[in-house]
Parts: sequence; C-alpha cells; structure tokens
Amino acid sequence: MNVEIATESSTRSVLSITASADEAAKVRAAIVKEYAAQAAIPGFRKGKAPARLVEERFADRIAADAAERTVREAFEKAVEEKKLKVFEIVSIDDRQTAPDGAVSFKAAVDLVPEVKLPELDGIPVDDRDTAVADADVQGQIDGFLRSQGSFKDFDADRAAAAEDMLQIDYAATVDGKPLAEAVPDAAAFAEKKGAWCTVGSDYFTVPGLPKLLEGRKVGETFEADVEFPADFYKESLRGVKAKYSVTVAGGRQFVVPALDEALLKRVGAASEEELRARIRANLEASAKAADRARRLDQVARYLAKACDFEPPAAALERETENLLGNLLRFNMDKGVSKEDLSKEREKLSAAARERATDNFRIDFAVDAIRAERKIELSGDEFNAFLNRVVREQRLSEAQVRELSKNRMALRSYHRAATREKVLAALLEKAKPTAGFNA
Repeated sequence: MNVEIATESSTRSVLSITASADEAAKVRAAIVKEYAAQAAIPGFRKGKAPARLVEERFADRIAADAAERTVREAFEKAVEEKKLKVFEIVSIDDRQTAPDGAVSFKAAVDLVPEVKLPELDGIPVDDRDTAVADADVQGQIDGFLRSQGSFKDFDADRAAAAEDMLQIDYAATVDGKPLAEAVPDAAAFAEKKGAWCTVGSDYFTVPGLPKLLEGRKVGETFEADVEFPADFYKESLRGVKAKYSVTVAGGRQFVVPALDEALLKRVGAASEEELRARIRANLEASAKAADRARRLDQVARYLAKACDFEPPAAALERETENLLGNLLRFNMDKGVSKEDLSKEREKLSAAARERATDNFRIDFAVDAIRAERKIELSGDEFNAFLNRVVREQRLSEAQVRELSKNRMALRSYHRAATREKVLAALLEKAKPTAGFNA
C-alpha cells in the first residue's frame, strides 16, 4: 500500500492512498467466501455452492462490497501506519480502480489538534463568596406568603393601591365624537363595561389608564386624557387623542396572609425561626453552588484563552451554524424583526464562531488534561451527575426512562460530567484573586 500526505491547513490533511492489486484481491476473496457461506443456490446445500457460481450470482453486490471494504481497510491501515490522530473524515473522493485491480482514492481528514497546555496550577479565579443576607431570607418568605395570597372584595371606603384589581366601565370620545365613530375599527377601545385591570400596570387595552387608578374608590367617576403612542400596535389609533370617562364599578384587594401556625404547619416547620434557618441553609447551598459554577466557568475560559490552536474545520463550521441558529431564535423570541436580524447577522455569526472556537479549545484541553493526569469518571460519579440533571431539569419518570435508553444523550452527559471533574480538579489548585474579572 502506498500513502502520501498533503497538508491543506493546520487542521486538515489529504491522504492519497493506493491499495495494491494483491490487497484488493484478498479483500474480494474474503467477501466471496462470506457470501458463499450464506448463499442459497438451487441444487446446492446452503454454503456449499462453488465460489465461481456465487461470484456470478452476486457479482454486482460483491463488487460494491469489495470496493467499500478495500477503501475502509486501506484507510484504517494508512492512519495506523502514519500514526495519525483523525478527528473525523471530511470526504473520500477520486476513487479509481486500475486495470490490475489496484484501488486508489483520496481521503480528506480533520486531525485532532496538538494541544500545548498552559500552566495549570494557580489559575486565577474571583474570590467573591456570595453572602446570604437577612433581606434575602425575608424575600423568600415574602414570596411564599404572596403565593398563598388571594383577592377579596374592597371595603366601602378603600382607596385603590398598586396591584389592586379594579373593575371599570369606560367610554371614549375624540373631539366630542364617540371614538367608535371617529375610528370605526377601534370598537374595543371605544367603550367597555366590567373590564378588570391591575392598578399601576403597564398592560391594559387602553394604554396608561391603569396608572390613573391609584387612590380611586368604588363608585367614583373621572375623566382621563389618553394619547395613543406613535408606535401603538393598532395603526389606526397611533397619535389619536381621546377623552375617557371612567367609572370604578368594583375592586378587589390582594391580601397576603400572616405567617401563622397553620402556614408553618403546611411547610413542615415547627416555628418561624426554624423556617428561616431552613431557608437560609437552602440559599447558602444555592449560593455556594453558583459560586462554584462561576469559578468552573472562569477556569474553562482560562483554558480557551491560553490554548491557542485551530479546531477541526468541519466540526467548527457545524458548531458555528448551530450556535448561530440558537442566537437567531433567541432574538426572534425577544421580538427582534427578521430585517434587524439580517443587518446583525454578520455580527451574530462572528459571535457564534468565537463561542464555538472557545468550546472546542476547552474540550480538547480537557481531554489532554484528563489523559495527562489520568483523571477518570467513576460509575458512581456519573450516576450522581445524572441524578443532579434529573433534579435540575425536573424530569418525569417517563423522561428518565427514555434518557436511560438514549445512548447519544448518555454519551453527551458522560462527556459533560468528565469535563466538570477535570475543571473541578483545576479549581482545587486555582488562585482566588481579589478584583479578578474574567
């Protein structure tokens, strides 16, 4: 076999491989033998037909299989012979069979990049440990109490306050003419009875009206001038100035319950002090986990900056396209128009490529560190990682069962768990640095 290597770039090589006529003949003979062992030809017991008849009967299939296997085996032998670390096969082209039976082809491959590891002890990370304040604990309690709250009808003398719900009747005019006549396609904005809205809210059919409700009482009538914004979603109302007559027909007050014995019992706490201690412990555990995750990310970004090599080109292009697609979808979900995205596409593409490059540099650096330091992930460690994934993603039992059958997903999680273990080993010897900003 003959192998020639041409270097196209720092990551890609093209192998020109020729399998000799003898090598190709051996592959074909092996395939004919396999076919003969399974062939059922009339007049012969299974596997007993002469090779000549088998070759005649299955000539096309044997030729195709022989060609594929010759290429595959020649490629594998060439990679082993030249001691190449192939990341992926990009293409196999220019297949030719010589008159004597020799098979030649070209294989473009992306190679595993050579990673020169930086200094790994004393990687700088921040020294900021998140503190849990009494206000944080109180915020959790307030949030819990609000989740248990409910609305009750207004007392007769109550003045509406922010977050109260008011039921209002309204009718609008424009220059003394009913709004429905002035703007015929705006009936929903012209008159309404029994409309509920939250006092002070930014969200209501008539823009700005909820801001004028604070301090109002049930039965009160008032007038309000409303100018529809120039960018209002309903084009016919843009810039329209209307006068609204508003009557408060009813109201409901949001009542937050007291932290009494019944509520404490519901959450399994013997006292308010015990509940506060439990909340503080949970907040401190979450803060500690967040601090660790932030520093692991700082270690990873250090590797991305310190390891200066080009990732495999084909894989980099795929990852860039995936990340770009995610960025575009994220911005579209936020309401960014296709026109604006088109203008920003080059910038977004550059950001996606930079992120993809960093991801590959981190992954290859982690692999190199794992091999150098002989870091292995145990079965118990992987199971603990998966259990954490299940908890954080709140997977159902059915989803967990599906995950256990998904080999591709499990491999991905195993890689993520290994990466975390390697980064954690580096974090143990990292250098907390005052004022560090990754």
